[in-house]
Amino acid sequence: MEMKKVFALFCLFTLLTAFTCENEPLDEDIIANNGATSNIELLGEWNLVEFEVETSTTSELNGTEFSSDVQIFSTAADYTVNFTANMFTTNGSHSYSSLVVVNGTEIPNDPTTLSNVSGNGTYAIEGNEMTVEGQFFEFNLDGVDSSVFGEEQTLLFQISADGQTLTFIQNETQTTNDPTSGLETTSVIEGFSVWTRGTITEDTCPEEEATNAAADAYNADTTNQELCNAYREALEAQIAECGDDGSLQAILDELGDCSEPSANGELRVTAGTLTLEFVDQTVTLEGDVITVEGTSAQGNYEIYFQVTEGDTGTDVLQNFVLTLNGTAFFPSTQGFEDFTSETTVSSNNVLQATFFGIVENADGGDLSLTQGVADLTY
Repeated sequence: MEMKKVFALFCLFTLLTAFTCENEPLDEDIIANNGATSNIELLGEWNLVEFEVETSTTSELNGTEFSSDVQIFSTAADYTVNFTANMFTTNGSHSYSSLVVVNGTEIPNDPTTLSNVSGNGTYAIEGNEMTVEGQFFEFNLDGVDSSVFGEEQTLLFQISADGQTLTFIQNETQTTNDPTSGLETTSVIEGFSVWTRGTITEDTCPEEEATNAAADAYNADTTNQELCNAYREALEAQIAECGDDGSLQAILDELGDCSEPSANGELRVTAGTLTLEFVDQTVTLEGDVITVEGTSAQGNYEIYFQVTEGDTGTDVLQNFVLTLNGTAFFPSTQGFEDFTSETTVSSNNVLQATFFGIVENADGGDLSLTQGVADLTY
């Protein structure tokens, strides 16, 4: 097993800031509409009820277009946000499901629960608009490029007439251009979230504080085996003392046995608009055949190929397979943007190659691979 960072932090305040409106009327008089920054009704603690967000991204490079759609929606929440004059803090746990579609091919992700989450940031309001900098939610969505979420975000908010329901809504389009590569990317973000007033009064576990402290220490240095083991011990103690709904065991499963991941260099590829990093790598030499196997941080994506030691040039990679959530993709030979590779070194314990092109699964679904790189030792 490998040691893995439990939370991949995305600056996703806007992705999770819109929810279906409840039936209570919204009091627009609560929010200043004259450009003022009054936020008296906003101050204090709010409990998360639900969230949903969808991003649609299209990229064009040298006349070739790629697309991806990411949908995330909550399934359970024990999570709060607390607003002060111009800052906010977050704390708790939330569960969500997600769906990724790349160039029309569905790549599902497993349902996820994130526990003992905490964060903070700053905000400013003008009328019923809020501008946010910081982390409002955390996600662990394997393979998704988080750059679209890394910018300052602006969204609308409303408070119900009785002051008990806070609703955030976002509908935003972001466009970026890379002058070096010519890559043009457009992302449309739509989402909502709903929050209610009050303090969660559920009983707390006496071991939870120690677990939270161990989580903070480990997440500050995920390469430290001692901190990883301490986090495991705290989780196990909390389960023994207070029981578990499955969320703590899920974290233990993510941590593994706290052993160091095996890595031999760089192994990555972009599928559509998703950059896949294969951080756990195995490179072996049997006879004169070099075999490469790689797995992503969360274990959802795998890559496999072979090359005869000493062979270089075009298409000397053999038996290439890319597996996404259990679905295997193989090189396409349909005559249009077929999969191809270029190997420059495969000797003296060094393998260097690039690869790109169309791969397809058994059902005829295809993916466009770009920027495939293998720079490994064996």
